Amino acid sequence: MHITINFKRSGKVVKTYPGYTLLQIARANKIPILSPCGGNALCGGCRVKVLEGNDIMDVSAEEYNRLSDEQIGDDWRLSCSFIPHGDIVVDA
Repeated sequence: MHITINFKRSGKVVKTYPGYTLLQIARANKIPILSPCGGNALCGGCRVKVLEGNDIMDVSAEEYNRLSDEQIGDDWRLSCSFIPHGDIVVDA
């Protein structure tokens, strides 16, 4: 089963399989997302806003540690920890 990730800011739409982090998907498709800690969920610098399709019930422990409750409620995610399971649109 493929999922579709629409990287709105870069204008790229990617079809992929579930199971990869958003950062892995972006890197594989040459879509720039800053990751100051190298994608190790240590800094929160790779956060992106999910505009459509976010499953907020699937927030990782790393995201709870690096993002505020307000950010999580506003659908911000850490691209290095967020594993999309369905079609989404992100501001990246």
